[in-house]
Amino acid sequence: MNMGEKIFHRDEYPFDILADFGLSEEMIYDLPDYVHTIIEMGGKSPLLPIAIEQPFGVTRAYAKFCLLETEDGLDVLFTPKLKQVNLEAFTKSDQKRLLEGKVIVTDIDDVVRQIDGTEESQRIRAFVQLDKDTNDVVYSPTQIIGRNISAICTEYELTGKDLQSFWNGNLVTVLTDKEEGAKEPITIGVDLFSDKGIIVVPGTAEQWENTVRRVMPEYSFGNDGCWINRNGRLSYVPEEEFDEQILSVLEKQAAKNGFSPDTDEHELLQYQAKREEETAQQITR
Repeated sequence: MNMGEKIFHRDEYPFDILADFGLSEEMIYDLPDYVHTIIEMGGKSPLLPIAIEQPFGVTRAYAKFCLLETEDGLDVLFTPKLKQVNLEAFTKSDQKRLLEGKVIVTDIDDVVRQIDGTEESQRIRAFVQLDKDTNDVVYSPTQIIGRNISAICTEYELTGKDLQSFWNGNLVTVLTDKEEGAKEPITIGVDLFSDKGIIVVPGTAEQWENTVRRVMPEYSFGNDGCWINRNGRLSYVPEEEFDEQILSVLEKQAAKNGFSPDTDEHELLQYQAKREEETAQQITR
């Protein structure tokens, strides 16, 4: 949501929802006025300590929140602060699913640093995801992401079966009304690296995967140069600085598309850039 003129007022905050996450009315009102101004304009709060009561204890985390207008009144969306964990901490089957790009739900030993510097460990249920670019495994308590899923349930009329799909690491595709009574699919999925932990993409599950999970290739040629992806770290090489390896890749890609080895280098670049643009349009269409 882009911030603009005030659209909410602090007296209207959904304090019952915030209280479920350990944020009392007093705590919220005691935030500085400039923070309330940001929240009232649709922006995010600072990173706040979250506490969720569980049958086995209290789950503690940190998150920012913003407000959302729904048919049933104001709701809350959280932006979780992600924590890292070692991939080796998971079972072989869960490691396989993470490496396949799946978001899983499992139990995590969560370490919380106290104000006095000591650390406290607790076992929590969390959504877990692997960043393929960096091989970092991150997680967020299920209650935070679950709250955001609940916030979109009414808008897209999700069923209990749909909700269970998220907990199984799956995407959910539903039909939404279009003009003149037509229906079109939209696909919803959990992505911990997104702002709210949930991403909605027009189209099928395949289009969602191609849009959200698509990783930049090792070589991406543009009009004037090439982006190189090495283990998630991007670097840009202008055309005049192409070395033999980059030129070899460019020529191989061009040969697959019917160009002769004698074709001008800049012409090959223009063609590759056009193909990249067409492919991106097809993926997001």
